[in-house]
Amino acid sequence: MKRWWFTLTALTALALPGVAAAQEADTVEVVVDFDDRASASDVSEVAARQGISLTPNSAMVGDDRMYRARVPRARLAATLRALSAEGDVDAAEENTEYRALLTPNDPMLSQQWGLRRVGTERSWEVTCGRGVTVAVVDTGVACENYGEFTRVQDLGGTRCLPGWNFVNNTPHANDDQGHGTHVAGTIAQTTNNGIGVAGVAYCATILPVKVLDAAGRGTLANVAEGIRWAADHGAQVINLSLGGGGRSKVMEQAVDYARRHGTTVICAAGNNGRYVESPANAPGAVAVSAIDDADQIAFFSSRGPEVDVAAPGVRILQQTICERGRNRCEQYAAFSGTSMAAPHAAGVAALIVSLGITDPDAVERALKSTASAPAHGGNNPELYGAGIVSGSQAADAVLQHRAAARGLTLALLALGLALWVKSRKGRFSWSWLIPAYLMGVGSFWLPGFVGHYVDGVDLLMRPIAEWDTVLLGMGWHRWLAFANAGVVIGLVGVGFGRRFLRGPVAGFAMGTAAYLLTELVMGTAYAPLGGILYAAWVLANVTVCLWVARIGVDRTRD
Repeated sequence: MKRWWFTLTALTALALPGVAAAQEADTVEVVVDFDDRASASDVSEVAARQGISLTPNSAMVGDDRMYRARVPRARLAATLRALSAEGDVDAAEENTEYRALLTPNDPMLSQQWGLRRVGTERSWEVTCGRGVTVAVVDTGVACENYGEFTRVQDLGGTRCLPGWNFVNNTPHANDDQGHGTHVAGTIAQTTNNGIGVAGVAYCATILPVKVLDAAGRGTLANVAEGIRWAADHGAQVINLSLGGGGRSKVMEQAVDYARRHGTTVICAAGNNGRYVESPANAPGAVAVSAIDDADQIAFFSSRGPEVDVAAPGVRILQQTICERGRNRCEQYAAFSGTSMAAPHAAGVAALIVSLGITDPDAVERALKSTASAPAHGGNNPELYGAGIVSGSQAADAVLQHRAAARGLTLALLALGLALWVKSRKGRFSWSWLIPAYLMGVGSFWLPGFVGHYVDGVDLLMRPIAEWDTVLLGMGWHRWLAFANAGVVIGLVGVGFGRRFLRGPVAGFAMGTAAYLLTELVMGTAYAPLGGILYAAWVLANVTVCLWVARIGVDRTRD
């Protein structure tokens, strides 16, 4: 039995590294930089005098004389003082952790207080929204060159899909007002391109839907139809920085349609300073109020029980058009309104979706549960809803909580299989462990060391079951393209005929089962065919995967 408990412990340590983080907690690693002229005997004498064991930091020690040592935490300060007093030591310090940090080179980033308030500095180390499509249902977006209209420079690196213009009934959703381009920039402005400003989810894709004319006005019919069109054309998030009037059954049905099709609908609460307007007051909408840079609710921001979250909406800087999009006219302008607050929330929603949460209810829960309290301490729910949206807290919470749940599920499945094999006098294989971890849990800790923006990290940080989100886009992930029994059966056909591959194939099967069960229990995945069919499909796939894993981990079958 000891062997099976050891296997379970090893898996749990991989899946939940925070539990093992206390190892060596009573010691601290220090770095000792010797004078480059110090000899090996000089180093040995210092080590002997200080009672420490010095280890070369790298193969370059002959050139730079850089050493490491572990010392008791209680003696850290005294040891560093004693080492620094040694004549052959240039410096001695705690060997603190450094990591790659994304500091975009957009020259106006320092003026974007809204991005700082929602925590993009941290969220960008985890995700940038890759694979997610955000529909901007607005005045259009200046992201194509067509006729008199041109793509604005600071959206040059942002992916835009072909949209639809409901005002003129054409496939060219060009912006002739400026509002929609400004909104799109907050969501996904091209970032780290040395130009202008940045966006919250700068790797996301923009789907432009024009429902407002050059005067910024549109009809109920066009807006409702634009919502439905966006949901039908692959948007995981819809931003509606528009509104008017009281409750509308037509609008409520459009919002409900989008939610039922797996789309999170983010809406500006309104600028009347009183009640929440339509479509933000629809039951399925996420209504966003506006705050200023002191976390005070903006005087113009609508308020009421329908408000779900708050976001920056005063003096928000982004690039947009001028001269109605003609003559290549573009400008950087600071706008105010709940129209500017909503895209901050939509950008954070895109970050959440990019981490694998596709069900709109789960996205909304994540937005609310990770929202931060205003700096001044007040938190009237009719003004702030659940709080101020936080990309940093959302990214960390989603990544870590889901990884912990998957790791626990994988550990329990592994224990069950180990006990089953033991009960039948079998020999349990260890070769499943790493493949199962990579398939079902993933290297979620990786962005903390290098940041997500290093090539390949967006893929490697995720379980293989979610690689489709990066390689194919979130639309494919709704069908769990990489996490199903069909993939496992394919691996069986390739690998079960080779003894050395049986264990790894079993690991992929076990990881797939753990991933699917976690998604089902946590309720974070959108079910295209409905909840009952989805649950039945998941359980059927889990059954097949565990059957394959059971065969593959039992070495008596080799």
